[in-house]
Amino acid sequence: MLHAQAAGRTFEVTGSGFWQVHPGAADTLVAAVLEGLDPRPGERAADLYSGVGLFSAALAGRVGTGGHVVAVESDEGAVDDAQQNLSDLHQVSVLADRVDQALAADLVGPRDLVVLDPPRTGARRDVVEGIVALAPRAVAYVACDPAALARDVAIFAEHGYSLTSLRAFDLFPMTHHVECVAVLSRRRVS
Repeated sequence: MLHAQAAGRTFEVTGSGFWQVHPGAADTLVAAVLEGLDPRPGERAADLYSGVGLFSAALAGRVGTGGHVVAVESDEGAVDDAQQNLSDLHQVSVLADRVDQALAADLVGPRDLVVLDPPRTGARRDVVEGIVALAPRAVAYVACDPAALARDVAIFAEHGYSLTSLRAFDLFPMTHHVECVAVLSRRRVS
């Protein structure tokens, strides 16, 4: 079991749960996501591939008790950790389901904001189109594979979303790996 500090909270990570290896990674990524999305009190957010609840907790702090965050994760151990880690945040619901299935079954509902932190393979078309159907004003995509990110950003673009910022972080020094935070916003129709 790991107890990790980030975003002003302690997170419990057990079993197969994932946590960034670099000691500053979690806080760095949370800051980039919050800066890119600019969550507002009362907004509805989704944290897809939520893991142990890092981004859900940060979003909950910004949307406040008048807002709502749904965290979607399929790994049973991570879901258990998220339920424990987020138990004091009554505006957060943890949904134990695959992201693609939760979106297809309309379990996520309309959302103002989405944080998307998929595995290395990326989100792929069905998940991107499921997110677009939620009509969020902005999406923060946390990616560990730039090629998968580029593919998915192109799919978002087909559906009226523009890449408004892209930041890369060297969280794996002396390797070729890079972590990216892309922010996409709905284009305004004139």
